[in-house]
Amino acid sequence: MKTILVPTDFSNNAYCALFYAAKLFEEEPSRFIIFNSFEAQVSKLTSAVYIGKSEEFINELLKASEAECLAMQHKLVNDLETTKHTFKIICTSLLLTSGINEIIASENVDFVVMGSKGKTATERIFIGSNSFKAIKTIKEVPLLIIPDQLEYKEPKKIGFASGFKRTYSKKQLIPLKEIAKLYNAKTTIIHVNEDEKLNDAQLANLHRLLEISKNEDFDINWLPEEHSKAETIMEHVYEEQLDILAICYYEQSFISYLFREQVVKEIAYQIRTPLLVLPSID
Repeated sequence: MKTILVPTDFSNNAYCALFYAAKLFEEEPSRFIIFNSFEAQVSKLTSAVYIGKSEEFINELLKASEAECLAMQHKLVNDLETTKHTFKIICTSLLLTSGINEIIASENVDFVVMGSKGKTATERIFIGSNSFKAIKTIKEVPLLIIPDQLEYKEPKKIGFASGFKRTYSKKQLIPLKEIAKLYNAKTTIIHVNEDEKLNDAQLANLHRLLEISKNEDFDINWLPEEHSKAETIMEHVYEEQLDILAICYYEQSFISYLFREQVVKEIAYQIRTPLLVLPSID
């Protein structure tokens, strides 16, 4: 049984991520941990008003957080109509990323699934600050980022973007292969041609990837770099209507580009594609 950790700030996008994850693993009953960090509210304790009542205040926040998580769980069960998933609620005053990594270690988490942005993110931001921090700090398990208000659709076309700049391991690619197997999905390796040909290290890494995936339904799509690398990939995702885009943990330049640019292109805000960040092998 898989353990799926879903952080929430009780926004619609956070619920959308929870629902997507529950549907994605519908045929593989899993243990879901609904997690909320109320650290932001606790920070208000710096005010002198709360100095003598900090413990009482934190307990009240904890109870409120647990109640909202439970309401979210009941809504999910009702919306799913029937499910074999089981649920656990964890709430903490720790920072979001600290809490996530602590739970990953203590609960043997297999996947983290979260919304692309929360309550406070502006409408035209592609990835919110909490999701960006999670991408930078979660190294041991795959992280699945679900776009704002995305309706669930079975993944049949998966893209795996890579620059072939580092080697791969079988363990690193397991999450990608598991999702593809669940839905008999076609996976296409996407490479943007930055140079006329691959160097020796890139060729070796490509051969390693193909060796690991020799029994899988993998294709390779070579894209000319007409714009930036990230923009070229985004356009391809949009044109091909991919259902999931996967990258490796160390390919953060792609995410950084999208996070920095408020407007990459209008196309960036039309893409409704979950992003799967595969774990580090370092």
